[in-house]
Amino acid sequence: MIKSFQVDIRTENNLTSAYKHVLFLEFIHNSHPEISHKTFIKSIIYDVLSSITAILHKRERYLHLNFRSMIEHLARISLQKVDNGGDFDITIRTLDFENLKSTNTDENWAYMHSQYKQACGWLHSSSKVKLNITASFPDLLKSDSKSNAAKLSTHLQKMTTEMLKIFFNYYVDEIQTSFYRTRGEMRYVLGNHNFEYFLSKNP
Repeated sequence: MIKSFQVDIRTENNLTSAYKHVLFLEFIHNSHPEISHKTFIKSIIYDVLSSITAILHKRERYLHLNFRSMIEHLARISLQKVDNGGDFDITIRTLDFENLKSTNTDENWAYMHSQYKQACGWLHSSSKVKLNITASFPDLLKSDSKSNAAKLSTHLQKMTTEMLKIFFNYYVDEIQTSFYRTRGEMRYVLGNHNFEYFLSKNP
């Protein structure tokens, strides 16, 4: 399906990698009906898929919206937040990121926080982002992207890779039981780097 958009090979490979990461999350989610934070996991899946479509349809600002959402859901899992119906039950604040960076030192929250702040800049039209706010309606119908697809897809692939490294810490048992007899499939959907990273942490 990605081929139909006639993207370059680098973009195709990066988007395919991100999609495989979605397949991994879907498999873990569907294999364990009682898995914790099901809604957050499904939301991350949605965010990654929406990120792929944002790149294919040249919607860079929407891509950053998905990045922000993805990071927030991952933080909710790390912080064990639960939605009990309160207005601020699952709100992620700056203090939460600072706590994650200082206490979860084996997780790359410095990177995630920097990406979160960058995404907020896109959403709030920061002067650093320099959105094309003078674009006409026909301009926006055609494209709303400053960066090329190869660069954006590389960014997404980096995001999903760093996200998985954090995700691994909270679902070791679920991952190991899901792929107990199918390590080859696990390597295929994760990619060699992420697969070897998981094994190094969980021999």
